[in-house]
Amino acid sequence: MIVLLEPPEAWSIMMLVSAVAIDNADLTPEGKEAIRRWRSEHRKGSERLQKLTEDLNEALNAHIDQKFMRRIKMRGYRAETVRT
Repeated sequence: MIVLLEPPEAWSIMMLVSAVAIDNADLTPEGKEAIRRWRSEHRKGSERLQKLTEDLNEALNAHIDQKFMRRIKMRGYRAETVRT
C-alpha cells in the first residue's frame, strides 16, 4: 500500500493537529505562539508546505512498510519478506 497526500491534505492534517495541540495540550503561551508561527510559515501553496507534504508521505509510507512487512522462513540461502 502506498499513501500519497496532496498538499491540501497535508495542510488539513497540519491545521487539525496544531489546533488540537494549541487547544488541548498543557503548553505555555510561548509554546502556543511558536506553533502558530510555525503554522503560518506553512501556508497553502508555500514551498514549506510542499516540503512538509513530501516529509509526511515519506514518514507514512515508511511506517506502513515497517508495519506490514514480515519475514518468512528461509528458502535455501535467502530469506524473503512479504507484505501481510
